[in-house]
Amino acid sequence: MFQQLIQWIRTLFGKIVGQRTQREMMESDKYKRQYEDTRSINFDAIFAGSLANKSVNDCNMTVTDANDGESRRSALISDVLTPVWNNIKQTLTQALGKGGKFLVPYVIGDRIYVAALDQTRCAVNETNGAGEITSLSVVAEIKQVNNSYYQRIIDYTLDGGTLSIKTRIINTAGGPVSFDITPEWAGITPEITIGNVDRVPVGFLKCPKDSRREDDFYGVPITYGSGDTIRQLHECMAQIESEYGLKRAFVGADELLFGKDGKLPDSGLFKKFHIGGALNEGKSFWEIFDPAIRDSSYYARYNALCAQLEKEVGTSKGVLTEPASFGATATEIKSANHDTFCLVSDIRKNIQSCFEDLAYSIDMYAEFFGLTPAGASGDYKITFDWDMSLVESSSETFDQLSELESRGLISGARLNSWVTGQSMEDAQAEIDAVQAQKARTAATLLQPEDLEPGGGNL
Repeated sequence: MFQQLIQWIRTLFGKIVGQRTQREMMESDKYKRQYEDTRSINFDAIFAGSLANKSVNDCNMTVTDANDGESRRSALISDVLTPVWNNIKQTLTQALGKGGKFLVPYVIGDRIYVAALDQTRCAVNETNGAGEITSLSVVAEIKQVNNSYYQRIIDYTLDGGTLSIKTRIINTAGGPVSFDITPEWAGITPEITIGNVDRVPVGFLKCPKDSRREDDFYGVPITYGSGDTIRQLHECMAQIESEYGLKRAFVGADELLFGKDGKLPDSGLFKKFHIGGALNEGKSFWEIFDPAIRDSSYYARYNALCAQLEKEVGTSKGVLTEPASFGATATEIKSANHDTFCLVSDIRKNIQSCFEDLAYSIDMYAEFFGLTPAGASGDYKITFDWDMSLVESSSETFDQLSELESRGLISGARLNSWVTGQSMEDAQAEIDAVQAQKARTAATLLQPEDLEPGGGNL
């Protein structure tokens, strides 16, 4: 598809995709096919899935009003981004396995949608000195209508703070097609121009793996540069399978046991018979070669290659090999998972940057198309709550927070929020409800005589 896209960009928008971008798109197509290969064990998918789990499991993203109030603008951004976040694990896994995913917001009618696209469907035509995109063309959607396929292509050009967005619908031959080919596209504005814009309205979820080349924009897979080790791992697994295959039991029988019809006698599988001749006299009829399975040697090599691949990728032990045997203290956990956490930290930074760009894009579209009251641009804030269990001991952290709470150095809401994952407001409301219930219970248990002088211990 990327080769067709290059030609379409030239024909539809008069832009020429640079040689470097063409090379990166060609390589990205190879990474995509490599990741999608399900014929054998896929180490790209294994590492991508493991790191995606560690990066976003039990994590939250929230969009609120910039002034801690409520606004339709922040609510709209939250409504658009929440489904994207709910699917972040799958999107991130593919981004790590393929090198990167573009998240592209677009407007149809009065609604904003976000499409997650492979790198090969996005041509970065130009970047500025800071490495930011200034010209981008993407195949935003492919739709089948009456047994024919049509592509919706969007072209972005940012020049001096003015953003130009052009949308075209084409058939498989690259010919232009009307927007009303399908009702979903009929409400799209073919060309718009927006002023006071400082970035192209897309998010790029890039794998943090170093491509080892200068100025590459596209990402590379998480196992980039480890092809030889992966080859050796596949060879080792094939050798292990062959070793066990050679040890399969079988029954050997001399052809003299078979009749003319090629079948064994009805009286049984084995028959005793004597073979004469000097060569066989006093010797066993069967020569048996039965060496022990060399599993320890093969698996030792396999585990060594797995450990080597983990180092090449940049993770600690525990992805392919058994995790290091440490105790439960925070210091030991942090030491055992340091390399993995460094990689996870880089992944999370890229996620934050991507979602901040998405929030900016949605805010820009909402202002331009009047989807919420005008003048609310920038009236939102996006926050992330990252899980730290990879480098923390939950019991140790709980003890520390409990000690701080008992000394009055932090609030009970802070401790409750950490334990339950609630917001500070919800955590405090839960504490207030519990305290109120305790007060009602105490009042119910209080006897009338306790209120008379000398009738109680009050």
